[in-house]
Parts: sequence; C-alpha cells; structure tokens
Amino acid sequence: MKQSWLKNIVSDQEFWLILLFNVALVASYYVGEISASLVIMLYYFQSLFIGIQYFIRLSAMGILYHKIDPKYSRFGIAIFFLFHYGMFHFVYFIFLISIVVKMPGTVDPGAVKIFLIALLGNTVLSTISDVKRDRAELKVPAVVMFQPYFRVVPMHLFIMLAFATDSLETLTNAFLLFIVLKTVADVGMHIVVNKTYRDKRPNATGGWI
Repeated sequence: MKQSWLKNIVSDQEFWLILLFNVALVASYYVGEISASLVIMLYYFQSLFIGIQYFIRLSAMGILYHKIDPKYSRFGIAIFFLFHYGMFHFVYFIFLISIVVKMPGTVDPGAVKIFLIALLGNTVLSTISDVKRDRAELKVPAVVMFQPYFRVVPMHLFIMLAFATDSLETLTNAFLLFIVLKTVADVGMHIVVNKTYRDKRPNATGGWI
C-alpha cells in the first residue's frame, strides 16, 4: 500500500537530521553555547558541502547519460556547476567575513568540529540517497544543477540587511530572521526538491537499486 505524503516525510532519516541540526543550532545559540558568528560560518560550510554533493550527483548523472548517448559529456555540467557555484561562494565568503567580525561572541573550535561532523554525515547520507534515486529515475542534469541555489536566498538576504545597518540590534534581528529562513530553506527545499511527500526516500544504508 502506498504511504501517505506525511508518512513519507517523517520516515525520511535525512529530514530528521536536518531538522535536529537546526534545532540544536538555535538552542545552543539561545543558551549561549555558540555565537551568531558560528551559526553563520556553519551555514556557509553547509552550502559548500551541498555544492560537493551536487557535483558528485551531476557527475554520476553525466556518466549515465554518456552511456545512453556517447556524445553527451560525462562531466561537462558538473564542472560548470563546480566553477559557477564555487565562484558564487567565494564572493559570499568575502562579504560574510566582513560581517562576522562585527558580530558579538567568539567561535569555539570544538563546536565547529562537532557540527561539521554532523553536516558531513548528513551530506554523505543525502548524496548516496540522491544517486540511488537518480539511477532509478534519471533526471535532467541542467534542471538539477540549479536546485542548490535556492538555499542561498537566506544568506543573500542576511548580507543585504547586515550591510544596510551599523546598529548591533538591527544586525541581531537580521541574524534571527536568517535563522528562521535558514531552517525553512533547509527543511522545505529538502522536501520539495527530493519530493519526499510523493515517494519514500531511498534508504542510504540499504542496498543499491
């Protein structure tokens, strides 16, 4: 029997990893365990991990398409995405560094290590699951390539608001808005892009399709 859209979503291990990660960030920030600078830094690293994930996914799709049509480049779109997405985040890095130095609080290297391990674990699971799904239902690489850019909207808005003010209070409010948008973007885009409301997500720890 086909599962309902809600059962498909709540049975997705990546959905819970993403949600719990964001809840942990918010809770740690409010109890003073981590700083706003650390949250911003982690979001940036998360975007980089997602870029690597999509590069691997696009490469795998390119290889499959090349088997169907030898004229199709194996890594053409993947390399273009890596260059464009990389340049995009290089520019963001420059802006975010100038903002982070104005934010109160310090960055705990231990906390960075813990959260980066959590991000890496989710990236590995998500990449495996995506490649499994692509093998079963091959998608258009040119369309898939643009999916990660939806996540940069919170980062872009935060940069615009942060550069529009010198007030620490306004900067803090912009950061709180950033957290809300980040959580919505992380969870919402995972559900919409991967269509977990429609089909059960392939288990990353299971056998290959």
